[in-house]
Amino acid sequence: MFLHRYSLLTRSMDEQADLQARIAALAGKINQHKQSPQSAQSCRNSQQFPPQYRGNSRWRPYGGLVGRGGYVQPVRNRTLVLNGMNTPPATLAEPPPGSPLVSARGTNNQLMTKETYEREQRKKSLSQEQLRDAKRRRKNAEEQYRIQQHFHNQSRPESRQVIVNGVRFALTGDGSKLVRASDANPDMETPKRHEIAGVMFYRTKTGNLVRGSALTAAARSTQKQAPQCENFTKHGTCPFGPNCRFTHDPNKVAICKTFLKSGSCPRGDYCDMSHEMSYHRVPACSFFLNGNCTNRACRYPHVDISPAAPVCRAFATLGYCAKGAACGKRHVTECPDFANHGFCADRESGRCVLPHPDRASVLRKAAQRQVQIEAGSEPDLSSDEEEDSDHDGHVEDVDSDIEEAIMNGSDNYNHELTQQQDFVAF
Repeated sequence: MFLHRYSLLTRSMDEQADLQARIAALAGKINQHKQSPQSAQSCRNSQQFPPQYRGNSRWRPYGGLVGRGGYVQPVRNRTLVLNGMNTPPATLAEPPPGSPLVSARGTNNQLMTKETYEREQRKKSLSQEQLRDAKRRRKNAEEQYRIQQHFHNQSRPESRQVIVNGVRFALTGDGSKLVRASDANPDMETPKRHEIAGVMFYRTKTGNLVRGSALTAAARSTQKQAPQCENFTKHGTCPFGPNCRFTHDPNKVAICKTFLKSGSCPRGDYCDMSHEMSYHRVPACSFFLNGNCTNRACRYPHVDISPAAPVCRAFATLGYCAKGAACGKRHVTECPDFANHGFCADRESGRCVLPHPDRASVLRKAAQRQVQIEAGSEPDLSSDEEEDSDHDGHVEDVDSDIEEAIMNGSDNYNHELTQQQDFVAF
């Protein structure tokens, strides 16, 4: 009896061992099949080309029609994990320290460094401006070609003349202007606009007719730039921001007072003022003007300026002069009206915050002015302002009959320092 039970137990153990061996062999084949490249390729092919299927369609309450035994679209984020081939996830490259990121919103949400964003914006604005210029040039060339063809098809193309409302006009060589004939009747008025071969011409002040595209091109070439913003030039910032109608040039701002006194600024590159010791914003060395500057590392510019030169208004009021060393006036922090004429109308009311130092030359000017007032011949105090505005050009009748209006702001000033400590103290 005991031997019979022992034989049954031994047989069952052999069957379990045989079954475990079969299960292990089958698992090994399955793992080998998963690790083979053919399996991965077939998996990719099955994702790209779903199998064809047939079957009767039936309706589901929330899934629409589906066929019996139909194909179900696989999940797109399926991954194949191979044993022993796990790799750590790739780490994202971090930007170098000191380069802040800027989020650019538009058609695509992008994240880039500030330098890259500014470079892309410059390229974009430049490409847009080039596109507009190319469009204007193309329109100008088309209109010019139509006008030339119109006059070429006339019975006498060499005359290049046309009569508009009884007034005879002659076309110029480039086809941009119709000049009124000198023998035309002065009583006959030139029309405000006239169309020739689909091209519109407009009347000018001299009675000629100018092509529209040529008029726009000439106006753009003579377009004046807005003057420099006083708040931005003096303080490095403007409360109106981009809505200000004046120019905000970061290269044309006054000197930083802290940097001027100590040679360093705790704000560094984040300072809104300038740290450039140039004659545009720094007065001349007073010791050099007296002929006894022995400092080889002198931080103040050495510029020869006459002590009798008037005070530069732009430097005194804004702290910046666009002319720099080419300016023939003194760059000092004094009231230009009081220094040049001996009188400041805003001094008594307290509206002038600039220094008004008493000098013998200034007192003599004030006494001379008092004598002229008593004699009834007060001088014009605005003469200094008129001297500050230089007219770089004159009104000229160009081919488009456009009057050039050249505005000169406070950029035409020069300066020098006679009392260097007064400038540093303010």
